[in-house]
Amino acid sequence: FAELRTDLFGPYQLKNMATALAALDQLKIQGWTISDNDIVKAFGNIRSLTAFIGRGQVVSEKPLTILDSGHNADGVRELLALIASVEFDKLHFVIGTVSDKDVSSMLAQLPTNATYYFCKPDIPRGGDAEILKEKAATYNLNGTSYNSVIEAFNAAQAAASESDLVIVGGSIFVVAEVL
Repeated sequence: FAELRTDLFGPYQLKNMATALAALDQLKIQGWTISDNDIVKAFGNIRSLTAFIGRGQVVSEKPLTILDSGHNADGVRELLALIASVEFDKLHFVIGTVSDKDVSSMLAQLPTNATYYFCKPDIPRGGDAEILKEKAATYNLNGTSYNSVIEAFNAAQAAASESDLVIVGGSIFVVAEVL
């Protein structure tokens, strides 16, 4: 499948594509008729065919603004690979979590050279932004806490230049509020 492309953003999508192709091979073995042409079309139109949102989703070009619902250590590793694949001047990171999650493994991986916008998702389990900010400071992650996801998002967008990168993540609930 040299011509296989996806409309999803992020280097981790190659891993997801490999998994999907393996599953398709198994379906073919079981007798399903799936043409290579249909596979190429489907991979190129995943967002429109499935309403797939919130994972490596670009919502703005200037500044480049990406929503990513990765919410654990593995998700953060993949997000860091995505960030490394993009050229930008300064990183702005809007982050919020749920209160019952141990965020240490996430925070330990995040880049210290970013400006952080800590927020609380508007759900009963939403983690307090000020507590998240204090935990993040122990990993040399600095920024400001905000009363809402939208307030944090708007602050990041306002502070970012056209050549900067804005990431929104830490929880699918944070991403959902921006969408």
